[in-house]
Amino acid sequence: MNAVTEPLVSIIVPIYNVEKYLDQCVASLIQQTHHNIEILLIDDGSPDNAPAICDAWQHKDERVHVLHKTNSGVSASRNAGLHAAKGEYVCFVDGDDWIEPDFVEYMLELQAKRNADIVASLCCFTSTDFHQRTQDEVSTINPQEAMELFFYPTIELGAWNKLYRRSFLTANNLEFITDFCAGEGLQFITLAASKANCVTVGQKKVYHYRTDNATSATTKPDVERQGIGAITTMQYICEHLDLSNPKVRKAYNWRLWSTYGYCLRQIIATHQEHVYRDLLRTCIHHRRSLALPMIAADISMKRKIIAVLTFISPTVVAKLSLR
Repeated sequence: MNAVTEPLVSIIVPIYNVEKYLDQCVASLIQQTHHNIEILLIDDGSPDNAPAICDAWQHKDERVHVLHKTNSGVSASRNAGLHAAKGEYVCFVDGDDWIEPDFVEYMLELQAKRNADIVASLCCFTSTDFHQRTQDEVSTINPQEAMELFFYPTIELGAWNKLYRRSFLTANNLEFITDFCAGEGLQFITLAASKANCVTVGQKKVYHYRTDNATSATTKPDVERQGIGAITTMQYICEHLDLSNPKVRKAYNWRLWSTYGYCLRQIIATHQEHVYRDLLRTCIHHRRSLALPMIAADISMKRKIIAVLTFISPTVVAKLSLR
């Protein structure tokens, strides 16, 4: 397949305070084996040197396009990328992550198997996991199965490590909700999955998810943005997503239970138990009341044991997980 017949793929990169990692990220995009790509670098009013780095890459490669905007958050940045995208397919890469040279090629291969609206890899490299899987396993699942998959801990949360048919996103008015402080990726991918014709998933690792960025919003404890923000998103999902399928509801309940645990850890990690006394009680209540039903969830035995221990003492389990 030559560059003329290759489908155009838009790679959207929201950028804020990632000057340390940005060159590695963009270099990995430039080096894709699938050449017919457009790289949309969305500078979200970054106060560091990232805007200048973006401009430098735009001068180096005509496939790179930079959009400078006032700071409005990662969701608004991704939406700006979606509005500017011209590709038949779109994908998202965070500015502090990077991808393997065959990321786009692999995703397109998955898409071609069943003409899926969404494709994803179940696995990714992390800052502590550098090992490739010995063999790839590919399957195509229906919308309900995909929603289960995204709620359960089977796959890393987020809009990244996936490929979407752009016409599918446009036809269903699928964008990121800009009011969310946390969990915006989960809301997007579960809603998208519910509307997809099908979702094809593989297991080959082609995405590098950085877990050691100390400046990342997801690595710094923040009760308001991360803890309360995640709970707010889960409540929104419950109100706006069809959870009538029992298996989907069970998966959602696991994610909700997990989110209350996440918020509890945020409170403890920031030593603000006295500040968020009512929220602390709420988190403990939900962690305990929902713990035993988690034994029936589609999770590992280790997680089921943690659920039993959480029923006994949610606070102790939360403190142990922070060590």
